[in-house]
Amino acid sequence: MFTFNPNVSDICSFPNPKTLSWNKSTDCCSWDGVHCEEMTGQVIELDLRCSRLQGKFHPNGGSLFQLSNLKRLDLSYNNFFGSPISPKFSELSSLTHLDLSYSGFTGVFPAEISHLSNLQVLRIWTVDPYGLRLGPYNFELLLKNLTQLRYLDLYFVNISSTIPLNFSLQLAHTQLHGVLPERVFHLSNLEDLSLPYNSLTGQIPSNVSGLQNLLVLVIKQLEWAYTFLDILSPVTTIF
Repeated sequence: MFTFNPNVSDICSFPNPKTLSWNKSTDCCSWDGVHCEEMTGQVIELDLRCSRLQGKFHPNGGSLFQLSNLKRLDLSYNNFFGSPISPKFSELSSLTHLDLSYSGFTGVFPAEISHLSNLQVLRIWTVDPYGLRLGPYNFELLLKNLTQLRYLDLYFVNISSTIPLNFSLQLAHTQLHGVLPERVFHLSNLEDLSLPYNSLTGQIPSNVSGLQNLLVLVIKQLEWAYTFLDILSPVTTIF
């Protein structure tokens, strides 16, 4: 069982212990933070952010991992007291959004999460610097298996991994805006970079020779294309 933490971060302007209103004698679809599919009555969203949940997170998750149609799960801004992230999260195969941020999870991030092939948004950042870490190959698994992923937040997570060999970044139509971080141009194993239909600004660095294995570049900024043509390998195809 979880207790409620009265000292929730100021990030939660109005922390609300949503589960206090849950009553087994009423339809769960009417509970605070629970959203159901209208036609079937199946739970498709569980929003328990800022709910003052406090206590050890049971590795079996109780009935949580039986919600096979759950698409969105938000457990952010609670306190699970250094509990590990259960590999059983991978059983929620319909998930498109998973947020475990700022909830006191520590230990090794389970590789099984990479089995969530429908995942579009994954946020697992922690305020305990590097108290949560990915295994040596987990970062590569995330990049390889989560093909629908459009938002990944690993703030203060220890990736402890080298950049995987022969990988691509497909970031078209992802609402990127502003200046592209210079470190992107130093990903020596990057073979395919797709950035069109975003709102990128600024200039590319004068030296992008770190992209030595780039084979395909898809952009829409014409001035960028000319710069890349001057610098990159002649085998790079630019669109």
